[in-house]
Amino acid sequence: MIISLTGFMGVGKSTVASSLSKHLYCKLTDLDRHIEELNNGLSIESLFKIMGEEEFRKQEEQALENLLFHNQEKVLVLSLGGGALISKKNRELIKNKTYCIYLKASLDTLLERLEKSRKQRPLVKNDEGMYLSEKIATLFKEREEGYEYCASLTLDVNNLSVKEILIKILEKI
Repeated sequence: MIISLTGFMGVGKSTVASSLSKHLYCKLTDLDRHIEELNNGLSIESLFKIMGEEEFRKQEEQALENLLFHNQEKVLVLSLGGGALISKKNRELIKNKTYCIYLKASLDTLLERLEKSRKQRPLVKNDEGMYLSEKIATLFKEREEGYEYCASLTLDVNNLSVKEILIKILEKI
């Protein structure tokens, strides 16, 4: 069984995925970290700069496909990048090969979190204030359909702690 976590950047996918894998005593793969490893440790930000988003997304498709088809784990928790489901190919892979958990947060929650961590996020690192808010709203609108399409479970994570999110997931899987 592969449990994938998806949602917009800043929603807490990596943190929740890490806690979930520890609780289930299973392997965790973070798709972005996996892609960095495939590229000799170059950061996602560097990869975006070097190859551009379009080429990065192609590499992301290949990495995801390889992970899903060559998985040897009984249970695997897979944390997806916020833009992984832009790709129709990725949406079909995730929908058909995983139990996908969509961590959903309001735009206000996302904005609050991303104001603090935007420097580590290539798509919003240069945006501030109203520009950041507009960029988040635009990107979210582009990505939301993919999140919803793939979701086996949608969890509203606004005002929830990691522990509370984990309890809700464990009740459902």
